[in-house]
Amino acid sequence: MAQRRESKQIKFRVTPEEYERLETMAETLNISVPMLAKQAAQKKRIKQPRIDRQGALEIAKELRSIGTNLNQLTKVVHTSHIDEVLAQKLLKKLEMLRKGLRYLWQRLN
Repeated sequence: MAQRRESKQIKFRVTPEEYERLETMAETLNISVPMLAKQAAQKKRIKQPRIDRQGALEIAKELRSIGTNLNQLTKVVHTSHIDEVLAQKLLKKLEMLRKGLRYLWQRLN
């Protein structure tokens, strides 16, 4: 059995309210409560996210809706009887928008 690098354990107690606040902060930062406490104890800079978890979920929902609309527009361009040159221009713009959405989606995850 491999030994842990960090063999010493520190325990401390907090009130339910304090724990809830720590849990919320840890969830927002996408780390565990013990990792948050360890970083704070070591005075490491705890990087605050640009947006909170709820905001990220709302943005993700909007991005999915926009992606769905882009797919519907792409289908219309492919199935409509419109000028070939115009269709190609529209498809290029739609692809640029799709790439932008993909980039934003990756930044959220």
